[in-house]
Amino acid sequence: MLFCSASMQAQEPQDVIKVDTNLVTVNVSVSGDKGRPLQGLRREDFLLTEEGKPMHVEFFDYSGPASIVLVVDLSSSMKGKKWQKLKSGMKQFLANANSGNDYTLIGFSDRTSIIARSVNEVELWQILSSLGPDGNTALYDAVLLGLNVLAEIPQRHKALILFSDGEDNSSRAVLTDVKREVLARRATIYTVGILLDDCVYPFSGERPGRELLSELATATGGLAHFPRSEEIVLVLKKIRADLTGQYSLSYYPGEKSPGRRRVQVSIAQQDHHSCKLRYQQYYTLK
Repeated sequence: MLFCSASMQAQEPQDVIKVDTNLVTVNVSVSGDKGRPLQGLRREDFLLTEEGKPMHVEFFDYSGPASIVLVVDLSSSMKGKKWQKLKSGMKQFLANANSGNDYTLIGFSDRTSIIARSVNEVELWQILSSLGPDGNTALYDAVLLGLNVLAEIPQRHKALILFSDGEDNSSRAVLTDVKREVLARRATIYTVGILLDDCVYPFSGERPGRELLSELATATGGLAHFPRSEEIVLVLKKIRADLTGQYSLSYYPGEKSPGRRRVQVSIAQQDHHSCKLRYQQYYTLK
């Protein structure tokens, strides 16, 4: 019997999720050969423990409707080919999305705003196609706003996709605010750092933007991508495949006292020689 455990490194004890309800939901991405999503697993195929104690999975979902929060950089550095390629990729992404999904669009430049809330694919494209980039980059404020929106979403399947090509230079929030809040939510974060066509590392400043975007994704079981403009369509297809292939496991923790918990998920499969799991591994019960 083969046991496949999480491929991501465990976060440090201070990196935790804070939850306000006893029901804990863990969204798990499972990939098999060649990194493709592993489909067809059942509730009984998963082994889930909290602090080493087996937990009973009360609710199990696979490929259900998802609520997706898109946080899009509308600063002036996105003008030109990058913006056109992003729109082209988004058009294809939305045209092939699962029906039943809903989308919230957050745009950011000097300031952040919720441009559309809980709309379908057609409505989102009509709004997105009319936008244009201008101004500075309030990336931290935008991430915090996106996390606040996620907290209001009842769906067990939910994710935030962040698109940006540069460092923050206009936020009122600071990096520590983002790090604290990103680990206080139970949702997968995918990040797309859009590279300049003539530069492998477009980010500048004391803390590289590439490192920040990678950290946001890794901490939540998501994926970080850094495509050149012509690669955006392919990246969005990969994100869609990963998101639609997630398994959602919900359980009630055995220990009700406040404190930090570590969750571990594995699967027992005899007909797969290798597989990888990604998910968020820590939370704090209040």
